[in-house]
Amino acid sequence: MTSNVLFVGRQPDKYAPLWRHLLLSQVRVAFAASMQRAPRELEDAMADVILVDSTSLRGSGDSLARHLRRLAPAAHLILIAETDVMTGLSYDYLLPADVHWHRVLKVIEHALESGRRQVLVVGPFVLDLVERTVVSPVGETSLTTKLFSLLELFMRNPGKTVTRLQIMQDVWHTSFMEDTRTLDVHMSWLRRAIEPNPRQPVHLRTRRGVGYTFYPNGAADKATLQEPDTAERDDTDQQAE
Repeated sequence: MTSNVLFVGRQPDKYAPLWRHLLLSQVRVAFAASMQRAPRELEDAMADVILVDSTSLRGSGDSLARHLRRLAPAAHLILIAETDVMTGLSYDYLLPADVHWHRVLKVIEHALESGRRQVLVVGPFVLDLVERTVVSPVGETSLTTKLFSLLELFMRNPGKTVTRLQIMQDVWHTSFMEDTRTLDVHMSWLRRAIEPNPRQPVHLRTRRGVGYTFYPNGAADKATLQEPDTAERDDTDQQAE
């Protein structure tokens, strides 16, 4: 199967030997000279790898990477940037501005060999099933094992009320319901990770005495929004695991 690479940048000639080598390897290469052009190129071909030369584009490289990650969450993203001190999660590989094309080729080959990223996409939420990271409306976050399992459970059941018993069985592998404060605390942490305002959640709503419902695009009826449980509001200091 032919692989596809999308280059986003204004100076493609800088990497001319790279394109020739990829074409000889039967890798298709598409070019987008701006971030505005990139979505149209992604519609034409499903990119396996996106190479972004942020040094030739306006805006921060991390911001550009986040935008492309939302557009093509399963593609590996290689970011060429002026500095190596950026802290985003949206790119898979970070290369310096003076990188040699041989190095870029090695990274592309490694990305293609590893296959497309294993992700779960629901609305604006992108959950990396291998790295345990999530891109949500509030940004990017690394998740602990339990928080990852919780969010995956909710994302596989959008709009459905997941009972507290089901959560305990699926995430903690127990049916013991006498003390569920641990669940309340983890729900508090999960809301902090994905909610614009954790005290007024629009994605994870509490169904009193039953469980929780996940709304990837936000709850439609904000007027009846329920506050987090008392145990969730009170906890601030406990460690995740």
